[in-house]
Amino acid sequence: MLLEAYGLARERLGGLPLVLAGRLPERDTLFAQDPRPLIDRLGLAGSVHLPGWVDEADKPALYSGAVGFCFPSAYEGFGLPVLEAISCGTPAIVASGSSLEEVAGAGGLVVPAGDAPALAEALVRLVREPGLREDLSRAGLQHAQRFSWQRTAAQTLAAYEQALQSVG
Repeated sequence: MLLEAYGLARERLGGLPLVLAGRLPERDTLFAQDPRPLIDRLGLAGSVHLPGWVDEADKPALYSGAVGFCFPSAYEGFGLPVLEAISCGTPAIVASGSSLEEVAGAGGLVVPAGDAPALAEALVRLVREPGLREDLSRAGLQHAQRFSWQRTAAQTLAAYEQALQSVG
């Protein structure tokens, strides 16, 4: 869907490339398809960059250098990449109907899952509306502070203690 949306919006994005980071699958599956055939079919080969796997140490620079981070997945348990992006001040675009809306919070735009034209419009807004980008960036940085590994550990421990008390 992201590639389709980028194809719809590409002319209005002022030459801004799309970067699809991550290891490419060795073979297509229902959840991980090789994007290269679709990139070629949509005529996007010169506009989409595939840097491959990104080391953890390099992610903050990649997120911080982006105009926005797009994660339109409809099947996420939490969405750590979205949290990583907004923690770097990079606005996110996420799909509705999953945990991603909560993770992005005020630091992101939400589009209906599976709606490529709506995603294309959100991409265009991030590029063409610097005030919106700044507002989302500020709100995302503040929202990201709600999440921490320490808080997660404390809440997990509390849940285990509550479960043990209800059994005993």
